[in-house]
Amino acid sequence: MENKIMRWLSFIIGIFFFAFSIVIIDSIFYNGSFLDFPYILLTIYFFISTFTFPLVSLEAGEEAQDKNIFVRSNSLIVAYIIAPIWIVSKYFGK
Repeated sequence: MENKIMRWLSFIIGIFFFAFSIVIIDSIFYNGSFLDFPYILLTIYFFISTFTFPLVSLEAGEEAQDKNIFVRSNSLIVAYIIAPIWIVSKYFGK
């Protein structure tokens, strides 16, 4: 039961990260929208990260538990960014 709750919480955090990335793309790059060519690739990647993040968030949290405070506090952000790569290497890299 707790595992399902943590996965749903990770999905909500993933949606927050996705919304934050869209806001960053729109506010920093004045001439581009998140649907223009170079930014659409990031948007698609972060959209995929939103759905793969719950699969790796628990594992990333367990690995970062014994690290210092800087690594622990940023482990979810890094896990969100590399979640699709992590899933591909974990399931297809065997």
